[in-house]
Amino acid sequence: MNLDLLYREHIAELSARSARALENSGYDRLLIHAGAPRVPFLDDNSYPFRTNPHFKHWLPLLEHPYSVLVISAGDRPQLIYFQPRDYWHKPPTDPEGYWVEHFDIVLATSPEEISAALPADLERCAYIGENSQLLGGFRAEQINPPQLIAELHYRRVYKTDYEIECLRRANRSAARGHTAAREVFFDGGTELDIHHAYLGDAEVLECELPYANIVAVNQHGSILHYHGAERELLRSEDIHSLVIDAGAGYRGYASDITRSYAYRDGEYAELVEAVDAVQRALVDEVRIGVDFAELHWRAHLYLAELLSRFEFVHLEPEDIVAQGISRSFFPCGLGHFIGLQVHDVGGYLKSPGGEEYPRDPKAPFLRLVRKVEERQAFTIEPGIYFSDMLLEELAQGPDASRVNWRKVDEFRRYGGVRVEDCVVVHADGVENQSRDAFRATDGGKA
Repeated sequence: MNLDLLYREHIAELSARSARALENSGYDRLLIHAGAPRVPFLDDNSYPFRTNPHFKHWLPLLEHPYSVLVISAGDRPQLIYFQPRDYWHKPPTDPEGYWVEHFDIVLATSPEEISAALPADLERCAYIGENSQLLGGFRAEQINPPQLIAELHYRRVYKTDYEIECLRRANRSAARGHTAAREVFFDGGTELDIHHAYLGDAEVLECELPYANIVAVNQHGSILHYHGAERELLRSEDIHSLVIDAGAGYRGYASDITRSYAYRDGEYAELVEAVDAVQRALVDEVRIGVDFAELHWRAHLYLAELLSRFEFVHLEPEDIVAQGISRSFFPCGLGHFIGLQVHDVGGYLKSPGGEEYPRDPKAPFLRLVRKVEERQAFTIEPGIYFSDMLLEELAQGPDASRVNWRKVDEFRRYGGVRVEDCVVVHADGVENQSRDAFRATDGGKA
């Protein structure tokens, strides 16, 4: 796949989107600030730098703080490229690569030179970022104008071919890491060992991950965003399960993949296979025009069938969902947009003007409710969790007698099961980028 050609088309599309958004919001020009490193309280070592997603939408530059992108309708975009003279840190190299020819580049070695390179008239200029004070005196309404931001976020949902290829490559990197992590788990490694194996084969630094890896052995899998890392080796008989949720990035685009593994054969292994089958079935149901919120509730019905079949709950699946019991085992949303950010924007936007779909109080953590459309990229991630907190609430509720507590208690040691893939919607079908990546990486296993 020729990224140079795809990038050319990508820039043309972003230019058109920005020109339309500027006109609709009443601005002539847009300044997108890469951002600035943040320093912890009473410290002089900054946190790892994370660039403004609006900046990396245009440029594959992830370690270029203070740089500024100037977008004017009808003109070539201008990049004020910050390249300080510095012996404490490695400064950015000279601009090079496939992206350079698409920008008028001004080199700046100091904040003063950045300011000097800015347009002389900032009156009808919008600023996107969080460090406006570094660039001059903008009025409050010029800083992150809601109407402009809403339109850009609404359009960002529709991925260009360049973005789809970057997402594809991010999934391949993550799949390599997952394959190595799985091997270390079955070799009896600690959570920290598994995490390090992932980093090594994904070929990433920890600070380059799009989100902190979730490496959850045994009961830790019940914590949806577990970020511990046990160091002590467990005896083989004390190892039961692994839930690993780990992604990778490629030129600013993220992947987000989860796999669950049973350490030995048994009913938990059967549950893992069953949730995996549910996940595949849900991906098969993704079609253009399908309401994602309806797909979320379809997931609840599928998972409720498992809760009934495995005798966790003594009710019919429809009743398990209707009475809210399924939410105690699957409290999160089915998926979210993915792209420049792991939980990418626009999931509730109804129109470019910023109107939003209403929130469902029964699904407070669902991040995506729009209808499925061509060029959308999102995750599908059903799961069943044995969370002490949620089970305690269920035990105190009116449906406690419907739960097989002996069986539930047996499964607390496993934590839970989650299976997650990244998919992209095309006119002729759905591309499961995660499964494809595993097939390419793992000798045909998906």
